[in-house]
Amino acid sequence: MDGLLIDSEPLWREAMIEIFNKVGVPMTWESAQQTMGLRTDEVIAYWYRKYPWEGKSQEEIKEEILQEVDRLAWEKGETLPGVHQTIAFFKEKKLPMALASSSPMQLITSFVKKMGIGAHLQILRSGMQEEYGKPHPSVFISTAKELGVHPDECLVFEDSFHGLVAAKAAKMLAVGVPEENMKGNPKFQIADVLLNSLEDFNEEVFNTLANQH
Repeated sequence: MDGLLIDSEPLWREAMIEIFNKVGVPMTWESAQQTMGLRTDEVIAYWYRKYPWEGKSQEEIKEEILQEVDRLAWEKGETLPGVHQTIAFFKEKKLPMALASSSPMQLITSFVKKMGIGAHLQILRSGMQEEYGKPHPSVFISTAKELGVHPDECLVFEDSFHGLVAAKAAKMLAVGVPEENMKGNPKFQIADVLLNSLEDFNEEVFNTLANQH
């Protein structure tokens, strides 16, 4: 979701930099990228281990970050190019669609409402519902189970390396759509197909993936 469907990754970083720095975590735009794709609670635990703070619990910091990200998303978040056309592509093929995100469910439902795509998604699943977040594959496996399909019948779209690792560990086909500063990173070669944007997804790409199945 974040960074693939809506341009919320910069908003996450903006919120984290502001809130973490208030409790003494010297976070920068660059260092915030280290935990991209992880669950919010795992991000907070990661930074707490590096820079233990006092005065506020990890849960309080999490809630502050989530509220700020939600506010920023409604203020300036934009649905990314190619999202609606890709959803329409799969809808025309009568293939079920789900959203499996590391974000908490409160943000998933809020962002889906903002993007106006809820009617097309059969399942919304948060990594917070799992014992382990990405790169563990459980959120994708659980989502496939809810959809009533086998994992090896699924195609995942991901913008993060952690997400791609999770998809491949679940034995799913994976399309990588890395954000701008990750384009060209060799780690993303684990994807079955790499795209510059969801706008580049089409029948030809779909058939290429189908032939790999």
